[in-house]
Amino acid sequence: MTAPVVAGGRLRQDAQRYVPTGRQFWVVAHRWAGLTIALFLIVAGTTGSLLTFREELTRATSRASARVALHRPGTLMLDGTIIAERVEAATGAKVTFVPLDREADRPLQLFVGARPGAPALDYDTVWANPYDGSIQFRARDGVLADGPENIMPFLYKVHHSLALGQWGTFALGCAALIWTLDCVVGFYLTLPARRPRSTAPGPGKGWGKKWSAAWRIKGASRGYRFHFDLHRAGGLWLWPLLLVFAWSSVGFNLPAVHRPVMAALGASPDVNPAPLAAPIADPPIGLSAAAARGRALIAAESGRHSFTVRRDGFLYYIPESATYLYSAWTSLDVSTKDASTQVWFSGIDGRLIRFVPPLGATTADAATIWFGMIHRAAIIGLPYRIFEAVLGLAVVALSFTGILIWMKKRSARVLHFGWQTRQRRPINAARSTVE
Repeated sequence: MTAPVVAGGRLRQDAQRYVPTGRQFWVVAHRWAGLTIALFLIVAGTTGSLLTFREELTRATSRASARVALHRPGTLMLDGTIIAERVEAATGAKVTFVPLDREADRPLQLFVGARPGAPALDYDTVWANPYDGSIQFRARDGVLADGPENIMPFLYKVHHSLALGQWGTFALGCAALIWTLDCVVGFYLTLPARRPRSTAPGPGKGWGKKWSAAWRIKGASRGYRFHFDLHRAGGLWLWPLLLVFAWSSVGFNLPAVHRPVMAALGASPDVNPAPLAAPIADPPIGLSAAAARGRALIAAESGRHSFTVRRDGFLYYIPESATYLYSAWTSLDVSTKDASTQVWFSGIDGRLIRFVPPLGATTADAATIWFGMIHRAAIIGLPYRIFEAVLGLAVVALSFTGILIWMKKRSARVLHFGWQTRQRRPINAARSTVE
């Protein structure tokens, strides 16, 4: 019996298995990689589209972020560190994150934790009145049961970790790594297949014309053909951004892979202060003094690096190492969301640990930071945020079309092998292997 020849692979009649080789191997790899991460990408794309408008949606759903209680006209807002100190006095907790760039008539959101040796708190976020430091609301970040304030924080947890903690973060990191590799494979598969030399097109025009078809959706295409064209052309047009989002997701969720790769390309090591024998909740340099020290260090660096300091950003304290991170808005900043010019210093003696410019110290640092800003819609402003929201939906569409293509292919294979089995059954008594 003469068995059909399957291009790019082998068909074992006894097991009826298709073993792909060459280009077909990458087709199958792309297909199964896409199926493996499709659900992750659908969740990430949907939540990411909403998170591009996180601030606006938070205000729309949150009582805590609404305007503060009435205050006397002309009353000045308190410094963020004074508000934090009043919150600490009222709660007995330790404030670890203090926004210093306040917004008029809006509560100040502070992150707090239990002091060493103290019982755990039943909240980790506090909203305080910026005019008198009084607490307006407290809740657990991202816990829906604590009120509508947590709708957007919960969606962020779903986006970052499927709301499953470290295991969810790891799972999404693995999915992002597969996505990164699959982006390369997918791009390769859009290139025209090589033909035997006797029928190969001439250089340049023939190859380019054939590849140009991959960038278009044929007007008359329907059903499977439309889904295939949409998947291939959509992936090609968005490919650079898809690769950026995939690799930056590895950086956010799987640093154990991302950091060594970027370090090999020249990235600076992360600031990683050595932990102390025991955490220090109240270091010799308190919050107010730390803010002043941060401003002085940034001012000194501005003279060395010729930039202008515009306003405070935030102050972050790490009890485990008694270390402060102070951030300010400066003329070096590129991000539209975050104050990115930073100094790390000791909370014990004020010693400068490292100055971190917004784009880092090396080209690899700059690439990592740019990728992160693109991912978080922290560039350009509203036009790019709208574009990124649409891009998130495009990722969902690419995932769905990939699933539809797989379903169509699988149905075709099942029918094909079923027909072969019926044709061979009367005469195929002996097992055979056909290349």
